[in-house]
Formats: sequence, structure tokens, C-alpha cells
Amino acid sequence: MRRFLFAICALLACAGSHSAEDPVLPDGTNEVLAVVNGAAITYQEIVGDTDMQAEINAWRAMRQIEASVTDGQIEKALVYQRLQTFVLQKLLDAEAKKIQLNVSDTQMRMILSRERKGLNIADEDTRGWARYLKERYNLSPGEYRERRRQEIMRNEVLRWMCGVYGPLPPQYPIEIYFSLAVTPREVRKEFDKERDQYRIALEIDFREFRLLYPQDAAFEVRRKLYEAVADGETSVHARVTRGESMEAASEGLRKLIEDLGVPGVKLQLPARRTAKDDSELDPTAYAMVISLPASGGISEIGSVRETGEDGTEYDGFMFVELFRRRDGTLKAFEDPKVQAGIRDRLFGARFQQNQQKVEQELLRRAAIVPERLFKR
Repeated sequence: MRRFLFAICALLACAGSHSAEDPVLPDGTNEVLAVVNGAAITYQEIVGDTDMQAEINAWRAMRQIEASVTDGQIEKALVYQRLQTFVLQKLLDAEAKKIQLNVSDTQMRMILSRERKGLNIADEDTRGWARYLKERYNLSPGEYRERRRQEIMRNEVLRWMCGVYGPLPPQYPIEIYFSLAVTPREVRKEFDKERDQYRIALEIDFREFRLLYPQDAAFEVRRKLYEAVADGETSVHARVTRGESMEAASEGLRKLIEDLGVPGVKLQLPARRTAKDDSELDPTAYAMVISLPASGGISEIGSVRETGEDGTEYDGFMFVELFRRRDGTLKAFEDPKVQAGIRDRLFGARFQQNQQKVEQELLRRAAIVPERLFKR
């Protein structure tokens, strides 16, 4: 997916310089963009009832797009960007149906109750909930419940295929599967390869960036959040790396979170602080700290998994801005925090890789898509 998103960015960067001979994106809202399991997907189906002008304005602000790029060019780029997500949703729906995956009414009541709580809408306030859904999504409570049920099933089948839950049960006839297991031998190999990094870090002067979202967040929501945090030169990570403050670089992300209106999404920018040693950091943050020079820098982006006080499971992204640290003696491999940090880092990187592999396999096996729209 990252390769596809980069292609869209490149399209926007050069959109104002097409000559008459250059290939251009086709016009026509009824154009068939893909065929999935025998069903055609058209341009207009992707647009749906979306307020495209609002989306265009948001993209201009988020990606700092020049005025020479027209609204029409941005709209087409948005549609083709959303096409891949739309196709993958159809394919994941088919996989969920194949294994008869389901989310019970009891589970849905708990999920929707958590969402209402996040919006400060009481469970008994049925009118307030219905009014919110009508204004926000133009859906009735029943329609929204079924849409969320489908989103959750997509996430579940994707996580099974990515190996998050371990080996596939015999009753799950899924052909696409990639293991996510991190073995003790791999952890040891990673430690030996970067042994000099594993020093006892002292007087760690740093800041963290964390973006968390519920594990059952919609596929499209997660894609938009990842894009804003990590993808391209206008992402939060890229801007902080170039010297902007986390607050300034996150302004567009805050607006995106507000526009998405998804309960439970949390942007965390705690104040700069100094930790005396690794005992005051979780393994993921500490692994990021020791991956950087002692003089400071911005870490790579890592995956986060957390459990809230109410039991809600979160996924997300994080990185660390290190200002300085003092290095002590080398840590031993037997240190539990060393192994936990390496294991978390390998797990996060492999999960991202597995998700891309699953998506590419789905597109290759089950969809007919014009090659000009995305590489398969």
C-alpha cells in the first residue's frame, strides 16, 4: 500500500506539468475502475455520498499542495487512492464470509456502548445517538451497527491472515497466511547484529509521539491515520525530522482526527522529560532511544499495542525525539527489557510487512484491476 500511496503523491507533484502527449487519468464518473469477484466497481461508487470538496480542501491543507494543482486532479487522485481500500474491503468481506466469521450482538452492544461513552452520549439517550449518526454518517442506528459489524469482521480476518492470532485453525479455509512469530533465535541474532547499541542509557532527555486507535477501527480510518503520521514529505514524522515541533507538525493530524470523528482515537504528545534509566521507559520506547546516537535524533516509526483501563485494545504508531543521553556499560542479552524491546520491534515491523503481503496477494488473486491504477 505504501508504494501505491507514494505513486499518488508523485501524481500530484507533477499534475500541473502534463503535456498534450502525457498520459492523463480518464474522465467519466461511470468508468469501471475494478472488477472484484465478478462485480464491477465504478468511479461514482467510490465517490458515493462523500463531500468531495471537503476532502479536497483537507488534502490541500494536510499535504500543502500547490494552487497550480486543480481540484479535479486532486479528486481523481483521492478516488484512485480510495479505490485500493475499497477493493480490499470487498475481498476481505469475501474471506470473512468464507470462514463464517461473525460478531455477536452482545459484542456489538459493548463496542457501540464504548463509542457512545467516548462521545459523551448516554446509553439510554437513543435520540441523541440517532441524531449524531444521522448528522455524521447519514445512517440509522441499525445501519451503523451493521456497517461497524462488517468493519470489525474485515479487521479480524486481516489479522488472522497477518498471523496476529497465531496459526490458522483447521476450520478456517484461508489460503493467504503469513506467520508473525518471532523466535528466540531471531531475537538473539538481532541482538548480536547490533550489540553495541545495547548500552545502559542514562539521563535520557526525550519526547514521545503516540497515536492510538481502537483495534476495531475501520480499514479506511487506519489508512488515513498512517498516511498522516508516516507517509511522505508532509507527514508528521517527516516534518519533525526536518526540525518542526511535534505540536506544529501535528496540526493537520488533529484536524483529521476531528473530521474522522472516530471515538477512541488518541493523539498523545507528552512533555519533554528526562528518565534516569530504562526502568522509567517501556521496552518499545527504550529500543527507539538506544537506536539513536547519544547526541540525539528522531527514531524510526514503530507499531504500538496497548490496552486501556477499560480493557479496550489499541493499535497505533509512535516515534521518539531524543535530545541527548549518557551511555553506560553494555547490557546483557539476558536483560528482559532488552529481549522485550527487540521482540516488539521485530513484531511491529513484521506485522506491517505481512499486511502489505496480504493486501498484494488479495489484489493478485481475486481482483481484476487496471494496471495503471496500482502495481500488483
